[in-house]
Amino acid sequence: MFELKHLKTLTALKETGNIKKAAAKLFTSQSALSHQIKDLEQRLGEPLFIRNTSPVEFSHAGQVLLDLAKEIFPAITNAEQVLKAPTKQAQNLKLAIACHACFQWLLPISQQFSQQHPALAIEFLDDDFQQQALSADILFTDYQQQEDNYLYQEIGQFEVIAVSALNDSALGSKYDYVEAEQFKSVTLLTYPLPNKQLDIFQLFLTPKGITPAKIKQVNNSHVMLQMAAAGMGVATLPDWLVSSLSQQALLTRKRLGEAGLYKKLYAKYQANNRQRDIIEQLIPQVIAAFKQLYVV
Repeated sequence: MFELKHLKTLTALKETGNIKKAAAKLFTSQSALSHQIKDLEQRLGEPLFIRNTSPVEFSHAGQVLLDLAKEIFPAITNAEQVLKAPTKQAQNLKLAIACHACFQWLLPISQQFSQQHPALAIEFLDDDFQQQALSADILFTDYQQQEDNYLYQEIGQFEVIAVSALNDSALGSKYDYVEAEQFKSVTLLTYPLPNKQLDIFQLFLTPKGITPAKIKQVNNSHVMLQMAAAGMGVATLPDWLVSSLSQQALLTRKRLGEAGLYKKLYAKYQANNRQRDIIEQLIPQVIAAFKQLYVV
């Protein structure tokens, strides 16, 4: 019965006040516009406005169509803007973790961040770590080195501590720290990694030529602490991890060496990473989450 062009004509007529000005606004002739209006009035069976009024006064039918135009044209404009806007492609952010125990608190943060950014998919890389770390957008690591084109953001500092059963005398009871030599007689509980990748060997035992009496590899941090609490060995873990788990009340905690063994956790990423903006939005949330690990 009517088309968008008719709504545009009535809108122009309302804005300008007469057919001559409306025709000029629509870049058409006055006669063509008059013909269009008469054609629509014939279809409707009633006039759209009262002739010889200035400014033009619309009939009931004309006002109904004007009200419709007020609703339709903004919606059309909005749809055009949406369709013309560049499509946001889904982003995939790959994370790799050299800190074996960090997964348990990084996972909730990544899930929360994904909810804040619906177009973002976060993937944790864990198979063939050495190779996967090269393709990661962010590597969470406790080792920093000078590399061209790589940036390191400090997440926080932690202490690696030794934990054993509450009444276990394997590490001695005289001091609140343990010396490397004392590991000669204990079963050391470790993650299933080569010794050279474990802090307890790289930074504490190997430099002094110490080898534990026995090494038992355990996949899970919770299980490792349960085994330590049961007197099945000694574990060396980040202090925040020990404090966050319920078994801490059943454990004896000791520093590694009189001065303690402290490390820093970093987020490593390429300076020219095309997702640098989203990376640098995530890191402050990771830093805040790490600080919460020490809040009692």
